[in-house]
Amino acid sequence: MTDEEMMDLVARFRDAFRSADPAKLSQVLTDDFEWHQHFADGPGDRPTGRIAYGVEGMVEVLEWRKKNWKKQRIADLVERPAGDVILQMFTTQGLDENDEPFHWNVVDVYPVRDGKIAKKDTYWKQAK
Repeated sequence: MTDEEMMDLVARFRDAFRSADPAKLSQVLTDDFEWHQHFADGPGDRPTGRIAYGVEGMVEVLEWRKKNWKKQRIADLVERPAGDVILQMFTTQGLDENDEPFHWNVVDVYPVRDGKIAKKDTYWKQAK
């Protein structure tokens, strides 16, 4: 894929991600898509973090966030194609499910295969 095609793909992904629309997500994610998250629920999730599988897994996580995270804001979004991956960097802040503030610096790595995103590999560092 060209850099322009990669940037178009990540733009369509952002739209699908924001809406948590399974039909839109299916257009940009591979059938065997995995989302390796920044946290682990237990020892079985280590070292890669909790994994959500497929469109259904992504929608489940997004719906949980919508119900549990409040006042979430995203700032300083930067996206770059890099070979067969897309790099995405941003800052997010808000209130978690316990009404505790969070402020994270985020790097997401998206390997692309056959014109779709095959994985969302997430790295979060606490900013404050």
